[in-house]
Amino acid sequence: MIHEWTRQKLQHVEPKQGTDAMSAPNPCQPNHRFVFIKIHKTGSSTIATMLERYGYRRDLTLALPSGAAHSFPMSNRRYRFDTPQLVFQWNLTDQSGALVWPALGGYQVLVNHALYNRTVDEILIPNAVYFTMIREPLARTESFFRYFLFDQAVPHKANEDPLEVFMRDPQRHTQKLRNNKWTKYFRNGQFFSLGLEREDYENLRVVEAAIDSLSRGMDLVMLNEYFDESLLLLKKLMCWDFQDIVYISKAVRRTSENHTSIPAGLRDKILRWNAADPRLYQHFNRTFWTKVQKYGPEFGHDLDTFRAMKESATQACMATGSRHWDRHNSSYWKLPPNASEKCRDYTRDDKAWVKLIRSRMRAKSSAFIKYRNG
Repeated sequence: MIHEWTRQKLQHVEPKQGTDAMSAPNPCQPNHRFVFIKIHKTGSSTIATMLERYGYRRDLTLALPSGAAHSFPMSNRRYRFDTPQLVFQWNLTDQSGALVWPALGGYQVLVNHALYNRTVDEILIPNAVYFTMIREPLARTESFFRYFLFDQAVPHKANEDPLEVFMRDPQRHTQKLRNNKWTKYFRNGQFFSLGLEREDYENLRVVEAAIDSLSRGMDLVMLNEYFDESLLLLKKLMCWDFQDIVYISKAVRRTSENHTSIPAGLRDKILRWNAADPRLYQHFNRTFWTKVQKYGPEFGHDLDTFRAMKESATQACMATGSRHWDRHNSSYWKLPPNASEKCRDYTRDDKAWVKLIRSRMRAKSSAFIKYRNG
């Protein structure tokens, strides 16, 4: 069944003939070179694991963080992908000193947390499709605040909302939280991940220029509030199959932990403090529906088809599984030992995928070095 918000939007969509990438009727080839900019608390983990599944099952080479981490270093200044130690096996060589991965075709996919910088991203993965997912800023702010336990770190009385206490003096509270590594992703955290420097948060000219640049640089900006609709656009853009985008939701919060009503005064404070993110969201909320329009009149039918497949997969995999809760009051599924390979793929988290992919890459590069040096 089509979401009511989607139905209202589709009432204003007039089918048009077109020949661009989103509406071309001609057969296309699946795209296997892509960069997903993963942004905290936007539904990005669900997307990332879906993409990792896609890459692993097609033996694509993912650019992974080195060491045991599953995120790239993200500081106030953008990291450099041309620093070898940041990317897993970037500088791996054979006995002659020749790099291994360029000979194996190079890296094809990037999905782990990393700041967007088109110039250095293209050094790593040339000719890639770029996409990301963003979320309505008020919902994202509240979700981030509670998920990363800022509500426990901000002193407040029993009858006070810690987010409201924080917003009374966000600068002072941010300073107190400066040693918390998640703090830099809080204020305008979506735009920060997409390359906006913190000193430019209140510079309207720079913000608008950055939005314009992203409009040209991003092939698709998905919206968390229209999750399934977004994946349908991604499927068409990438020439993938419905099965490629099927997912089982991850990190769902307890119902009692979902706060959907924010008082008007608090809303205003949040939006003023996070002024860059709302501008970002408003822009791509408008362009999103242009892409839906270009998809064509079959959008509603395809959305129903996709949701039926997703529901079928969820019911099949969860019939013998159980939901558990972590310290963030978010859920994850635990499957029995005899669960199918497909169900394990659907429920495997980001850390587990990274470990699995690293293991395959080690085996592949070792075999190649042995062959080349033999």
